[in-house]
Amino acid sequence: MKKNDKTKFFWYPFTIAFIIFIALYLALESGYYETKIGNKVRLTEEKIAEFENDVQNGVAVDVKDYLEDDYVDYSSKMSNVGVKVSKGIEKLMTNGIDEIFKFIDTLI
Repeated sequence: MKKNDKTKFFWYPFTIAFIIFIALYLALESGYYETKIGNKVRLTEEKIAEFENDVQNGVAVDVKDYLEDDYVDYSSKMSNVGVKVSKGIEKLMTNGIDEIFKFIDTLI
């Protein structure tokens, strides 16, 4: 292996890590995270005010009306296939191990 090839293995990951670090640092310094947290606080304060207004007006109050659903489904066809395959392997292994122990039990 050439000396130049050895340094590539060091400098490529180092450069990528440095670029990621700079991007995260700029996001932190630009106030991106504070803005996101501030938006959540503002929404919460608005919902609290709406809740208090509804209580004062005698409206039927349900907590679900004031909560936002933040659930995001990140599954894809590939991840669903992976889950099905892993569940199938788990079932096969569990049943297989049970059968092996039953066979050993009959021998003893």
